[in-house]
Amino acid sequence: MILSRGATLRSRSGLSLTELLVVVAAIGIIAAIALPSVSNIRDSAIKAAAIQNAKNISSMSEALASLGVAHVIPDSMGGVEATGRLLREGVIVPEGPMAGEKFILSGMTDDDVEEAAKYLTIEYDEFNLRLHYMEPVENTGLLSISADLMLCMIENSTTRVLLGVLAK
Repeated sequence: MILSRGATLRSRSGLSLTELLVVVAAIGIIAAIALPSVSNIRDSAIKAAAIQNAKNISSMSEALASLGVAHVIPDSMGGVEATGRLLREGVIVPEGPMAGEKFILSGMTDDDVEEAAKYLTIEYDEFNLRLHYMEPVENTGLLSISADLMLCMIENSTTRVLLGVLAK
């Protein structure tokens, strides 16, 4: 290779300052676009876990209520969250065919119980208190309980049915 006078052959081994700034700006733009998506995915995962925990708590509450075990803490003493924490620690069946058996929901933190409590309500009936799971309404995040909902009970000697009728 022939070089003119004063010219030197130099090997290029790094990025110039301009190239480095362009790379950093491109990474920043990509991060700004991706961050809301990652946040939405995280929120969806937390909601899905809370709904599954709420279903588990409700299922255990139904099982304990069917055995006649008092396990729901009324609203005046902590309500849904306190009951969720109690079930997390465990409830021992005091009498009957399953006497001495311990019902426990392990692996839930206080934050998990608080999130699950958003999808649970205390159901009061003649004999027991139990936790009831409420399905969330899509697109709003609200629960499927409406002020316009009238509850009617139909009862005969063998069956009891609770109907929800929208009042319009």
